[in-house]
Amino acid sequence: MKVWWVLFKKELAFGAKWSGPLWIYLLIVLVLGGASIFLSYRFQSGAMSSLWLMIIYLHFFAPSLYMLMSLKKEWELRPLWLQLPVPGWKLLSAKYAASVLEFAMGLLVSVGMFCFTYRLEAGGESISVSQPYLAEEFHRITGFLQGAHLADLLEFLSNSIGLAILLVLIYLTAASLTSRFGPWRWPIAIGLIGAVIGIEGLFEQTSVFRFIFQTGQITVEYDASLGSYIWMWIHFGIGLFVSVWLLDRKVEV
Repeated sequence: MKVWWVLFKKELAFGAKWSGPLWIYLLIVLVLGGASIFLSYRFQSGAMSSLWLMIIYLHFFAPSLYMLMSLKKEWELRPLWLQLPVPGWKLLSAKYAASVLEFAMGLLVSVGMFCFTYRLEAGGESISVSQPYLAEEFHRITGFLQGAHLADLLEFLSNSIGLAILLVLIYLTAASLTSRFGPWRWPIAIGLIGAVIGIEGLFEQTSVFRFIFQTGQITVEYDASLGSYIWMWIHFGIGLFVSVWLLDRKVEV
């Protein structure tokens, strides 16, 4: 556990180095937040609410971006890791934990700013007439605090983490093929993962899949089953397992 904690703190330090010193980050948040509040109060056009809503949804890609940048950094330091080997599960789990923490912190700030600027702009005619989607998103987000729309939140978070797991798997697959295929490693890795996804897609069309996984309805914007979420999480587990296996046996990080 001590080794994992050291790795986790290293990842947080990497995130701080990537985004700059903490005081710069706080200064940017304060300046951008102050400008958003002023413009929201002054014009009530819905522009600031739309901006922060866009930032919220851009967080969908944050775990993927963090993981790929962190792995790239490890690749640059691979001679050190060959001298100080660390189990793959510890390295990857520390990276995922740090990425989720930074993802959650950024998302909370963005959600808070969206709700605040929307409140300031809600009285304007422009926002009420031409941008009704902002009201829908505001009520959806505030509904999370009351226990509503939690399946939508689960869908967003699961797909965001799932994309990160998929891209990490492709990255490590390509890295494991470097010595054999050189510059062709990326097309081959994408092709291999794509073929597996295609086979899974065919399986999902079968009656066996429907019998096993399409049970227990969950209400989101469309009909989804509890089994479909279980199937998704099985994918996550397999993706993580294969990533760790590649990291331990095939990849020199």
